[in-house]
Amino acid sequence: MQDSLCEVAYHEDMGHSYYRIGLRTGWRGFVPGQFGMLEVPRADGILLRRPFSFARQQGDVTEIFYKKVGKGTEALSLVGVGRSLRLLGPLGQGFRETSSAGEGVGVAGGYGIAPFVQMAKQLKAKGRRLQLFYGARSKQDLFYIQEFKELEVKLYISTEDGSEGLRGRVTDLLDKTFANSPPERIWSCGPMGLLKAVQNWSQRKKTSCELSVEETMGCGTGVCLGCVVQDVQGHYRRACIEGPVFPGELLNLTD
Repeated sequence: MQDSLCEVAYHEDMGHSYYRIGLRTGWRGFVPGQFGMLEVPRADGILLRRPFSFARQQGDVTEIFYKKVGKGTEALSLVGVGRSLRLLGPLGQGFRETSSAGEGVGVAGGYGIAPFVQMAKQLKAKGRRLQLFYGARSKQDLFYIQEFKELEVKLYISTEDGSEGLRGRVTDLLDKTFANSPPERIWSCGPMGLLKAVQNWSQRKKTSCELSVEETMGCGTGVCLGCVVQDVQGHYRRACIEGPVFPGELLNLTD
């Protein structure tokens, strides 16, 4: 973990309020699922850094994929190339690789797609492939499709409105594909409803899953206790330190 002043190498508007920003961190890499606390320009009501999951590492540049949803991300969206921002990271626990040599299986919803770009890249470098089940509201909310094709990802897509792939829930695709023989482990990142559905599916299939939770964070280092989640024993776990990726059987989720 380091707190660095990072130059903005690129900042792209991807349409429909989605952006990706590349920061010259100088890192060699990170574990998919880890995140960083990024400084955003000061504006009315903006004091704290914002947590962002990392999408991929390209040379010395670390990419963050985000959606403009409030004052913080709106201020960030206006940052130009060449400007420098402070970034604390990599933080938290990422996804663990499966012990088998076969394909890895990921389930993503919305901008929970981010960690699977680096995941696919790392698996391909080891001669393995990612099977990715990707759900979104509509075709316009699907991203990194070309990158996944280049990384030879086996992609299963669903949209709520049917504008791309299967119309319906991404877990329906998961259920159909693994009706008889579930994978060793599933990785999932997305909204709480999706995580709960993946958790339930894994329990029914008697397989394991790892879930990346999205929680509000003030510090990212375990001090503020603003990101706690409850486990099955009623204890509270800090998402920034013990997560954001947790074993699915550990968490007591509400959707």
